[in-house]
Amino acid sequence: MRPWVLVIISILLIIVGVLLSVLASESTYVTLVSFGEGNCAYPPQGWQSQYWSVLAYGMPSARVIVNGTERIVPPQVENVPLNSTSFYVYTVSGYVESLAPLSLLGILLVFIGTAVGFRGTVLFVQERAIGKLSSSIGKGSLSSYIMKRVASFIISLLVVASITGALEIIHGESYLKVIEELITFNFGLSSHFNLTVDSLLLTALPFTSVLSGLSFATSVYLGSFLAVRGIAQGGLLTKLISKWKYIGNALASWVIALSLIYTFHLKVENGVNIVFPLISLFFPFIGTFANRLFLPYTVNDTFKARGLTKSILVYRHVLGGASVVALSTISAAFVDMLIAEFLVESIFYWPGLGFLLRVAAVYGDFKLVEGVLIFYSTVVLLSGLIGDAFYGFVDPRVRR
Repeated sequence: MRPWVLVIISILLIIVGVLLSVLASESTYVTLVSFGEGNCAYPPQGWQSQYWSVLAYGMPSARVIVNGTERIVPPQVENVPLNSTSFYVYTVSGYVESLAPLSLLGILLVFIGTAVGFRGTVLFVQERAIGKLSSSIGKGSLSSYIMKRVASFIISLLVVASITGALEIIHGESYLKVIEELITFNFGLSSHFNLTVDSLLLTALPFTSVLSGLSFATSVYLGSFLAVRGIAQGGLLTKLISKWKYIGNALASWVIALSLIYTFHLKVENGVNIVFPLISLFFPFIGTFANRLFLPYTVNDTFKARGLTKSILVYRHVLGGASVVALSTISAAFVDMLIAEFLVESIFYWPGLGFLLRVAAVYGDFKLVEGVLIFYSTVVLLSGLIGDAFYGFVDPRVRR
């Protein structure tokens, strides 16, 4: 497949992934209704499993109308005792992210698109500089390689599930309930929000997916561009990229986030727009990823003696080898980005998984903390599986 085709496919995958995540984060105001007769008013069945956008819009509100006239507004959605046997109408109103599960597909498309785009960009630059010499041929069974990676993914997931199950048993859960929760990926109710943990995870994920999609794709594309220019041209840019790992470590995402808050006097209690979290994330990672791709090189006299030009040395041997090595760490770069994003979300009150984890930790919501961490581990393992599979497709040598 031609490199420019890979680049176009990459851009389309990233755009679709981000759009799906944005669509998943859209909220609509809904009202659930239940009615009956008795001495206690019960909220609508299944209200706790709705995708309430509690981090962005707050908890849903409740209202009870008794005998068509008396109105009761409880402080939260709960069973409301009545003075006598009466006819009641119970309404629960709030904002719901009805398409929240789409963010699962969105974040995976962004990761796949970014990996494809990175490789396609490097191949495109090589082809423009040295033509067909940028192609490579290798042998190895791709199917058996992928099966090994899938087996490794399953084993890692089982280890995570086993540790989580052990923690739940220590906290008093029964063996059968723990097994059922892990198999169905259902972690019960959050003690703080009184909503299902699954719904809370899926309503926070779209915001994490949008932020990580934009920041990760931007970092990889711009980082690749800087690294290629540094390798080809040398000079000041080469020195800057080679030292960026120290700059990136010093100017970590959380440092930039706090600096932006103090500089612009931001009030983050009610959240801020996406611009500041995005700047905090992609600025350090542009240089960090460029440094993963960039390898200082010297023109070997042996290659000179063979009559190879500088273009062949730089674009074929140096850039070709460095890009394959960098591709093998792209899933690790994605994991690093997610870890940084958790901190940035907490600082800016961005309603994603990082902020959800902060709320769960503050209120001692063990079920919710457990759900966020398992969800995060699953995304990390899945991104590693996809990254390894694509790496094996690009470089047949690793299949052995």
